[in-house]
Amino acid sequence: MPTVLLHPPKVALFDMDGTLVDSERLWSEALARLFEDYGEVQTARRLMDVTYGLAWPDAYAALRAHFPQVMRGFTERALGDALCAKFGELFREAPPAIPSAVRLLKRIRARGIPCGIVSGSPRGTILNNLETLGLTADFDLARSVPSDDMPRGKPFPDGYRLALKRFGIRPDEAVAFEDSRIGSASAAAAGIPVYVCPPPSSAPRQDYPAAARRVTSWDDIAF
Repeated sequence: MPTVLLHPPKVALFDMDGTLVDSERLWSEALARLFEDYGEVQTARRLMDVTYGLAWPDAYAALRAHFPQVMRGFTERALGDALCAKFGELFREAPPAIPSAVRLLKRIRARGIPCGIVSGSPRGTILNNLETLGLTADFDLARSVPSDDMPRGKPFPDGYRLALKRFGIRPDEAVAFEDSRIGSASAAAAGIPVYVCPPPSSAPRQDYPAAARRVTSWDDIAF
């Protein structure tokens, strides 16, 4: 695919899981291990199919619908805390940065463009991930939007709209980078130009909204 020449935006907004880091598979593996501790054997792929791209409250609701027996013993907070602990262990063992996404981030920062994160992951996980990867300084975390701050998760536009408000910009002054159908629909619904790069082959196939501009690698984007 030819290189996409992107007019420099005022702010670049990154999704995290599946876009900046290949972590969706780790969330699913962590969940599979946690379920197994409680007698529910499910493959990581099956769990990924249920939760891919969802913010945590929506993922929890989907898990309750699909696996009511094991979920009966968990509140949203309790399962989230246990899952984050197992995920953190896996992430630290082998930090799964997506190299082309990191290169895109560095190109954007070299232009002096501020970057934020709009993610379905909680604030603590985002901070831990960025610290592990050495990318904390590349993001304006005070104006980023974790799942803790989203009234409604993706595909609703709430998270992206809140990011626009925090950065004080219009939708057409931003650009969003996403990997999932749900995430790109969220950015598009907020009126933000959104680029998508298909996730790794371990993820479910994604059907992107018409507004999403697809690239085969984050290396395809230049400024």
